[in-house]
Amino acid sequence: MGLLGDLGINYEVDPLLVRGLDYYTRTVFEFTSDALGAQSGVGGGGRYDGLVELIGGPPTPGMGWAAGVERMLLAGQRPPVAAPPLALYVAYTKPELREAAFRLAADVRRAGHAARVELGGRSLKGQLKQADRAGARYVAILGDEGTALKDMESGEQRTVEPDGVMHFIRAQM
Repeated sequence: MGLLGDLGINYEVDPLLVRGLDYYTRTVFEFTSDALGAQSGVGGGGRYDGLVELIGGPPTPGMGWAAGVERMLLAGQRPPVAAPPLALYVAYTKPELREAAFRLAADVRRAGHAARVELGGRSLKGQLKQADRAGARYVAILGDEGTALKDMESGEQRTVEPDGVMHFIRAQM
């Protein structure tokens, strides 16, 4: 028990704790959770040094435990909510377009969609790879000739007005 304290693990010694089976000897233990109410048991076990001998085998030390998967899930924290799918990755061909890229991403976010902006200083090829790794549905590519919108599923690319990117995405999603 001293080792549990050394590790900062909270425990309580209950000399009246009894497991439901007669073959347990010496130490028994139980894990409980306040999140489960009156039926707080999550799992438990203990020593059963005489069990093998009791069923005809040689004296053999033993220990075991069991836990309820459903009870662990009920007692555990809720799993994190998955991030929404990335609707748009905004890439740009030269640093002067970074501000416009930020504005476009902000517009997409205000409309309720997830968007990312290139921040790593990658080449256009590197930006497209990053968009693919991030699972982006579309990539807006800001360049001197205007804004291209690439559908990452089909590979289709079309030129759109910068103000039209959000309208196009909204119509498709």
